[in-house]
Amino acid sequence: MLGLDAAGKTTVLYKLHIGEVLSTVPTIGFNVEKVQYKNVQFTVWDVGGQEKLRPLWRHYFNNTDGLIYVVDSLDKDRVAKARSEFKVTFLTLPPRRHRRCVARPFAQLLLLSWRESQTADTR
Repeated sequence: MLGLDAAGKTTVLYKLHIGEVLSTVPTIGFNVEKVQYKNVQFTVWDVGGQEKLRPLWRHYFNNTDGLIYVVDSLDKDRVAKARSEFKVTFLTLPPRRHRRCVARPFAQLLLLSWRESQTADTR
């Protein structure tokens, strides 16, 4: 799972893993959790998105079956940056062989633009 810093990757990871939204801190490095959805179990790597870490993203691609790229849809100022980083990182990769995908690095791509509402409670 990749995306810019503060996009919500760790929040999504723990929502998938334990079903709850937790308070998080910036990820330096990565978090790894096994997630089960119905009868499918998979390992999710939540890789830090700070600018200095982004060049390292390509080192996490070996044996990858899918990618979740998270974009904070409420951060209008950085949506274009998220798009640019996606293009630079993924669309310029040369085709290479992975376990289940020969033509492109990922068999599956999920672009996730999700964020809990940040508006004040009006009750």
